[in-house]
Amino acid sequence: MAQPHADGVYIRRDFLPPLELAKLLAVFDRLAPRWASSQALGLLGRGGTSQLRVSDIATRALLDEIRLALAPATLGWARGCGFPLPPTPQLVLFPVRMVGDAEAPAYQEPHIDFDANHPRPAVCTSVFYARAQRIEGGALAVGRSADLTDPLTVTPSPNTIVTFAGDRVHWVQPLFGGERLSVVINFY
Repeated sequence: MAQPHADGVYIRRDFLPPLELAKLLAVFDRLAPRWASSQALGLLGRGGTSQLRVSDIATRALLDEIRLALAPATLGWARGCGFPLPPTPQLVLFPVRMVGDAEAPAYQEPHIDFDANHPRPAVCTSVFYARAQRIEGGALAVGRSADLTDPLTVTPSPNTIVTFAGDRVHWVQPLFGGERLSVVINFY
């Protein structure tokens, strides 16, 4: 069983083998023209935060490649962390790209991930960092209590996964420079 880094947050570096990570990054390169502003999509990201519209078939096919690369390893990891997942959990996966700007930093507001098809929060939320280049700020913050004053923070680093209970409030602190490319994987 995996040991928590701190306060129920599990971290594993070098999550994917190098060849698998390279394949995953190649998929993201093919997705480059498909990113849309999170704010324009009605999502929580602000500033230089973008996500993908899944309305076209080409984007869905590329997201399927990401699922195939990450879902089995993430499921095994989440089970090893001790999360009580059903035998065949449902997966919701979405990439998030953030580009820092000193004047108008990218960030995400505090939230709990919800999916319209599920009445409760995910059993666990995982954030996989595919890329983190020249970042200034942009840490993942996970609330330790309801007041959110003393969050646990994790600085993004490539090929690292961070997993915590799905009902924990989390957010991304302002990203003032660089790029962070992550994939959020929720199991219900």
